[in-house]
Amino acid sequence: MMTSALLVSLTLAQSAPASDAVLEYSAPMAEEGAPDPASFEFTAFTAGQTVYMGVDEANLRASAAADGSVVRTLMLGTPVKVLKAGARAKVGDYVNTWYQVSAVDAKGAAPVTGWVFGNTLTPFRFEADLDGDGELEVATVVMSNEFKARVRVLEPNVKPPRRVSSVDVAVASTVYGGGQGGPVTVKLVPAKEAGVTLLRLDSAPERCGDFVTSYVSYTGANGKPGVLGRAKLALELGGLMDPPNESTFKVSFQAAAKRALVVRTNVEEEEEGKPQTVTEREVYQWKDGVFAQAKNVAKP
Repeated sequence: MMTSALLVSLTLAQSAPASDAVLEYSAPMAEEGAPDPASFEFTAFTAGQTVYMGVDEANLRASAAADGSVVRTLMLGTPVKVLKAGARAKVGDYVNTWYQVSAVDAKGAAPVTGWVFGNTLTPFRFEADLDGDGELEVATVVMSNEFKARVRVLEPNVKPPRRVSSVDVAVASTVYGGGQGGPVTVKLVPAKEAGVTLLRLDSAPERCGDFVTSYVSYTGANGKPGVLGRAKLALELGGLMDPPNESTFKVSFQAAAKRALVVRTNVEEEEEGKPQTVTEREVYQWKDGVFAQAKNVAKP
C-alpha cells in the first residue's frame, strides 16, 4: 500500500488539474438497444500528457486487452504519463481507447509501463482535507457507463478494498433532448469559501440546451481520522439556455453559517413577443453533508 507521505510526493505540482481541463463521455440516444460504438465521443489523451487513475486497484496490463496479464495494480489518484494511444475498443459497457502509460511504482522504484483503458483515466485529481479530520483525502472524477460523472474519494490510510466512497452526478447532454452524457469540468471549493470543502462539477454543452452544476461533499465519522467517510451530492442546480427562454442561477456561500444562497433568473417569451424576467432567491442550509432548502431563514 502506498503511504500518504509517498502519495503526496507523487503529486507535486500536478495535483491541481489544468484550468481548461474537460472530461467528456457521450453518445446519441438509440431507438432500440445500445448506441453504435462508433457514435461515442470521449476525451482523448495525448502522448506526454500526465493524467491520473480514476479508479482504485486499477490493472496496468502488459497488452492492450481486457485479458492482458496484470503488470501492476494502481491506487486511485496515481499519476501516469501517456506514452501513446492504441486502438479504439469496446470493453464491457464502455467505448474508449487503450493507452500505453508509464506509472511510478508504489515503492518509489523505476517507472513501470503498461496499458490501461481510457475510461479509467482522468485529468481531475484533487488532494485536500475534504472531511475536516486533519488528513488529506484524494478525489478523482471519471465518467460512468450510465453517462454520469462519478466522483470517488479515497482515504489513503485505510486499507483496500473499503477505502473509496463514490457518488454519481448528472451530466448535461451535448444533444439537446436526444443524447446522453456530455462534458464536465471540476474545481475544488475551499472551506473558507463555502464553510465546508466541496467539489464543484459544471456541465454546460456549448450548444443551447440544459446545463447543470453539482456540488459534492465528503463527510467522515465526526472528524475521526483514518475512517472512510461518505461522498454525497450536496447540491444540484439545473438551468436552460434555449433562446428566448433562459433559466440561469448564481450561487454564493455564507461560510460561517454554512449556507448556500441561490439567485435564479428566468426569462420567458410572452405571447406578445416581449420577454418577461422573474428573479427568485433560495437559501440552502448545510446538514449531514447536504445543502437542504431552508424555510423562514432570516436575512443576513
